Amino acid sequence: MTIRRGLALLLAALALAGCGVERGPAGTARLWITRDRGATLLLDTTVPAGETLMRALRSHVKVDTRYGGRFVQAIDGVQGSASSQRDWFWFVNGLAGDTSAAEYRLHAGDVAWWDYRDWSKDPDLAVVVGAFPEPFLHGFDGRRRPVVVLYAPGRLTAARTVARALGAQSVEPAGSTVPPGSDVFALATGPTRFAAVQRTPGSDSTSPVQLTFAGDVRRLLAGGYRRRFSVP
Repeated sequence: MTIRRGLALLLAALALAGCGVERGPAGTARLWITRDRGATLLLDTTVPAGETLMRALRSHVKVDTRYGGRFVQAIDGVQGSASSQRDWFWFVNGLAGDTSAAEYRLHAGDVAWWDYRDWSKDPDLAVVVGAFPEPFLHGFDGRRRPVVVLYAPGRLTAARTVARALGAQSVEPAGSTVPPGSDVFALATGPTRFAAVQRTPGSDSTSPVQLTFAGDVRRLLAGGYRRRFSVP
């Protein structure tokens, strides 16, 4: 066997075996850190996909943890406090985490959001609007649900515009029956508002959601409501 052929076979074998090195998914995720329901931005950066949310956080800020390193107690010295009902909470693609940040592994395109807030005002908060167009594009934990866009009378053109941006499976009039496993974007009329709920209240982070929006679709698609828990 020639030296050249031997090297070629070795390189091919290494490529197939991966040299025993674990290779993470290509791409990046977004990392936001805010206070008070997104009112104050502390950090907006990108992190490699494949990292856990905790590791991604630690790569940019000083983190103090509790419960064996599974949960965040403080970020850059800002401490959670049960007595004052303020703490750090995390969301991925607008969906509240229901496990340890040390266990959630980021996927390419994810929007990971840490917010320090007063949880007495909404202790059961499960989904927020400020990561739009998420969770419609990347879902949660790498699993994306089918998307249905519903529209109020007079909003069909705007609904079609939103549907294209979200890759929706269908566009239907308000009140239409929606498959139980689908995420829903509902385009309403009236004063500007943007709200999000789980379609089945009390479900986990992988359950379907509905975001309801009334207002200027052009502003919405341009990112006009980023890092907002709700509007107004």
